[in-house]
Amino acid sequence: MTRFNHIMACIDLSDYSPMTLGYALGLAGRADLKVTICSIVPLREVNPVYMAGMMYPCREDTKEYLEELKEGRITQIKELIRTRHPEFDGKTDIRIKMGYPAEEILTMIEEVDPDLVVMANKGRSNLSSFMFGSAAEFVFRHCRKALFSVRDKHIFKRMYSGNELPAPGELRNIMAAVDFSPWTEHILARAGWIAKITGAKLHVVHCIGTKELAWIKSHYIPENTFSEEEFLPKAKQQRKNQLEDHIKAAGIEDLAGIDITIDSGDPCEQILSAAKNLRADALVLGPLGHSRSVKFVLGSTIEKIFRHSPVPVLRLSPDICI
Repeated sequence: MTRFNHIMACIDLSDYSPMTLGYALGLAGRADLKVTICSIVPLREVNPVYMAGMMYPCREDTKEYLEELKEGRITQIKELIRTRHPEFDGKTDIRIKMGYPAEEILTMIEEVDPDLVVMANKGRSNLSSFMFGSAAEFVFRHCRKALFSVRDKHIFKRMYSGNELPAPGELRNIMAAVDFSPWTEHILARAGWIAKITGAKLHVVHCIGTKELAWIKSHYIPENTFSEEEFLPKAKQQRKNQLEDHIKAAGIEDLAGIDITIDSGDPCEQILSAAKNLRADALVLGPLGHSRSVKFVLGSTIEKIFRHSPVPVLRLSPDICI
């Protein structure tokens, strides 16, 4: 399967919710996808009600109040859809739960079984620096589905507030970062599908890492004859040819104007630099690299990109090759 069929958007009614909803419904509208909207009422908003009900029985039915809280959130989400995306009015499945956001989102993902989860990398706390252990990062680490982490450098720098939030920009440039791991053709296929339905240009980027170059240098025969200046041009051309074969294998060779960039250096730095230089609107990554670690490893290239990328990051499902 090279396309998505069911999107789940995680909305917390923070400043970032219009952006999250915009990306989710933008993709859904172009490809006729099913949409489920998930919203979690955090325990910090619920616990005071329980405590007040226990200590001061000023309200007889606490459950009734909590149901009103859920209905109020549904009403707010419907109004957000009605005002910004009227074409989806009454066409989305809205689900509200209460609990710890990260845990409840993962539980709802299992229940809903979407192909793609869309959520912002920040929420109501709006911390100026991204905190390790937050709900967004926890879900990014443990979600077994493809996850689209949306962000906007202007919004996250707090240049806008309230109703001044700009609508998400159109996807004009999609960047697929590949490393010839088993996920390569899947990355290309998904990135190509998004480029096709949005009319965006697809950029394929590969980096010959410094660790790889160091290993080649230490094992080069004859010994002490390795020249990076001579090796890199040949290696870049060889890998460009390999990427062209992978593009054909992914079934996207008919996509017009695919651009291939081969660079060398630190993979994270080069990928983020390429995203800036190519003016990428979204970055598509595999779930793992060559290490194929089952868990999302702190300090990995993917984790660093997730934390520092100023553009949305689509991380594919770790089960995609199983």
